[in-house]
Amino acid sequence: MEYLTPKDFADDNPLSTVSRRVFIKGLGFVSVALLTSTLGGCDKLADAIKNRPVRRRLRTGSAEVDADINTYRSAVQAMKALPAGNPISWEAQAAIHGNAVSFTFCEHGTDHFFDWHRAYLFFFEKICQKVSGNPKFGLPYWNWNQNPVIHPAFLVNGDPLFMSRSNTDMTNVWAISDAALDPIMQDTNFFTFMSQIESTPHNTIHCAVGQTMCSTASALDPLFWTHHCMIDYCWAKWNIELDMNNTNDGTWVGHVNSHFVDADGNPAEQTGGITTIEPLLSYRYESSAIGHSPAEAELATKSAFQKVEQRVRAGANIRFEVKQRVRLADKAAVSIAKPFSKETKLSPQDFAAIINSDTARERIFATIEFAQVPPHADFAVRVFVNLPNASSSTPTEDPHFAGSFAFFGTHGEGAAAGGHQHQPKFLVNLTNAIQRLRSSGQLKEGTPISLQLVPAPFAGKFEREDTQLELNGIEIITTPVIINPPPQ
Repeated sequence: MEYLTPKDFADDNPLSTVSRRVFIKGLGFVSVALLTSTLGGCDKLADAIKNRPVRRRLRTGSAEVDADINTYRSAVQAMKALPAGNPISWEAQAAIHGNAVSFTFCEHGTDHFFDWHRAYLFFFEKICQKVSGNPKFGLPYWNWNQNPVIHPAFLVNGDPLFMSRSNTDMTNVWAISDAALDPIMQDTNFFTFMSQIESTPHNTIHCAVGQTMCSTASALDPLFWTHHCMIDYCWAKWNIELDMNNTNDGTWVGHVNSHFVDADGNPAEQTGGITTIEPLLSYRYESSAIGHSPAEAELATKSAFQKVEQRVRAGANIRFEVKQRVRLADKAAVSIAKPFSKETKLSPQDFAAIINSDTARERIFATIEFAQVPPHADFAVRVFVNLPNASSSTPTEDPHFAGSFAFFGTHGEGAAAGGHQHQPKFLVNLTNAIQRLRSSGQLKEGTPISLQLVPAPFAGKFEREDTQLELNGIEIITTPVIINPPPQ
């Protein structure tokens, strides 16, 4: 079983058609000669792949992590010392994502949230390697599920890694708990998995940390890069360790992510398809647990590597397909000071199709769309099913609780500047809550389904209680479960 050969770089290969130049140049040490050298002889990985940079989990008590932090600190200091006009300076790198006014080129709320940010991290890491003089450097990731307190290296006033933040302990943040992450990591559909990772842990951590991290200029905070490295690890763990498949849709694979620069400041870009195999060729993650998905041993042999690489590169015929769609609410003004509740008016057939859905074959989601991000995003929105008296004090252990999402950034004019206008649209999995209520007899055929949106402040109180949300609409949808083939 071969995993990459010169044929893979042919012009008729869909994964490489757009990115042959970027792929070879961007990955640097990966060449056709190197890749083909792994195909013969003993079952041993090529040295360059085996010894690629390691992205380690941030924690105390590890000499290797301490060394990575020191390298990161020196890289940040060196980048901050460069003039803002230098494309590899700290300010210039942050501005690719967003500035004090709006987001610029980052992909949020689109099908390319994962691959755009992976490419962004990739080129940023290359810059860190160059300015620090350490080509082996791997950007550490903040596993907030396992280590919810911000690493002390980021909390020393005056240190290059320091920035003022509202909260440094995420221990009680539901969005990064096992209860939140387990069903997301078990979602087999690439698109719904990505949407939930963005809406729930990604957005929530940004704004639970607060201040710069909750703004469109968030990449100015050194913590940003370790947070997004964790988001990238969620994708890598789901795809590589948990054997889930990315989409192989040609439009997604060939989508060009651009506006980056390489370590020399030259323009650089990557396609969605190329980003899928970067954790196998360009860097690797030190495995760690996410919820009840444990740490996994690294791929140590060529044969094991080839099996995973072939599956990851091939992807699967995965789409976001809606089997049933029920409109629950249209445009409305929502005050964050009080919960918003809306009840369905379903036909008996539609109602039965929802509450009697087979969880082995389909999932039930709420899609919740707003006109724009509120000016203050110091809260998460909790979603309950059939609990009209739900409030911010209702515990997340309540059987009616379905999940949460958070806003991130501000509603700027990024699209006018060539960037992306971000539509705040969120996906919340209702399946488990509906099944619990059905099993307990609290949801029977003929009983209306209602949803409650309950804003809950991160710091115990809202910055502005008079904040109004402009709701565009709520729908309940059912989607088929993707059955991943077992690994060969």
